[in-house]
Amino acid sequence: MRSVLQLLVMLLLAFLIILMSYFVGFGVNYVLVRGQTTTLDVPKTFGVFWESWRIIKDQFYSPIPGFETMAHGAIKGMLRALDDPNTVLVEKDTAKQEQSTLRGETGDIGLNLDVRNRLLLVVSAIPNSPADKAGFRSGDIILKIGPKDLPIDITAQEAAVLLRGPVGSKIMVTFRRIGEEKTNDLELTREKYALPTVESKIIPNTTFGYIKISLETAETANEFARELDKVKAQKATAIILDLRNNPGGLFPDPVLDIAGQFLKNSEVVVYEKYRDGSEKAYNAGSKRGAADLPVVVLVNNGTASAAEILAGALRDNKRAVLIGEPTYGKGSVQTIRDLSDGASLHITVATWYTPNKKLIEGTGLSPDISVPLTDDDIQKSFDRQLNRAIEYLQKGA
Repeated sequence: MRSVLQLLVMLLLAFLIILMSYFVGFGVNYVLVRGQTTTLDVPKTFGVFWESWRIIKDQFYSPIPGFETMAHGAIKGMLRALDDPNTVLVEKDTAKQEQSTLRGETGDIGLNLDVRNRLLLVVSAIPNSPADKAGFRSGDIILKIGPKDLPIDITAQEAAVLLRGPVGSKIMVTFRRIGEEKTNDLELTREKYALPTVESKIIPNTTFGYIKISLETAETANEFARELDKVKAQKATAIILDLRNNPGGLFPDPVLDIAGQFLKNSEVVVYEKYRDGSEKAYNAGSKRGAADLPVVVLVNNGTASAAEILAGALRDNKRAVLIGEPTYGKGSVQTIRDLSDGASLHITVATWYTPNKKLIEGTGLSPDISVPLTDDDIQKSFDRQLNRAIEYLQKGA
C-alpha cells in the first residue's frame, strides 16, 4: 500500500513539474514575442529557399562560403527584388569604417555618390575637395575605385568606404562622362578638407545678394542666417540662392529653418508620404528674415534630397523661380535597422512630395527657366545660369 502511495506521489510531482515547465516556457515565449518589434509571417512558398539551400549544400562542387556570407547574399538578392537603390544591406566592416571616419581618423576625396540603374553615379563633388579640384561632375559614372572593377551590386555606402583611407594616401578612380565613350583615370590624394556649407556676397555692379548653400548640416541654418544678415546689411534688394551641386544632408531642421526665412510658418515645405497612404506635412520655421525680398534659385543635376525640398518649397509657395537644369530626383526617406551580426539595413520608409504634391523621387524638379551649362562654359568658368538669374531680377522675366 505504501509503495502505491509513493508511486502516486511521484506521479503527482512529475505532473506538477511538467505543468510548471509548460507555464514557464509559455511565459518566456510570451515575453520574447512581446519584446519583438516585428512579427514574422513566413509565406508557404519560402520553403523553396531551404530547398535550394539543401541542393547547394549537397551538390555544389566547390567549397561553400560561410553561413554569414550566404545569408547576406540572400538578403542582398531579396533587396534587389525591391528595385530600390536606397534600400541596401550595409556590411559590418563598412559600418566600422564609417565610424572611423566620424572619429576623424580617415581622409576622403569628396564625392557624393548614388546608384541608378545599376550604375554608380556622382551626385556632386564637395566644394574645395580633391574631387572638386579634379573636375568631377554630376552624372559621371564611376567604373573603378582602385585596380578592380566594381561589383555590379555595389551600394553608394560601400563605394564611399572604398574612397576613404589614411590622409595623404592615393586612390585611382576610373570614370566615364555621360555622352562620351572614353574612360578617364584620375589619381587623387585623400585629404581632410574644409566642409563649407554657406557663403555669400553682393554680385558686383548690382544690389543682389548671392548666397550659396553647399550642404545641409546641423550648423547650416545658423550659417545661412549670418550670411543673410551680411547681404541685408549691404542693402541687398534681392536674393540669388545657389543650390547647385548641393547633395542635401540633414532633414528636417536646416531646411525648415532656411525656408522659414522666406515663407510664413503656416506654409508647407514638404509632404512625407508613407506606405499606408498617410502623410505628414512639414511647415516652415518662423525666422522670416527675407520675407519681402525677391528670390531666384539656381539648380542643376547635382541638386538633390534636402536641397530639392527647399527649391520645391520656394517655388510652390510662389516665392521663387528656378533657373538652371533639372534636379537629381532623390526624394525618399531611409531608416537604419541594425542586425544582430553587426550589419545594418537601410530601408526606404517614405517619399517626399513638394507642397503642390509633385513627387521628387526619380523625377526631380524641372526649372522654370532652362539654362544648361556647356563644357565650354565650364572650362572658361562662364556662369551662364548666374547671369540669367541676374537678368531675370533686373528685367522681371
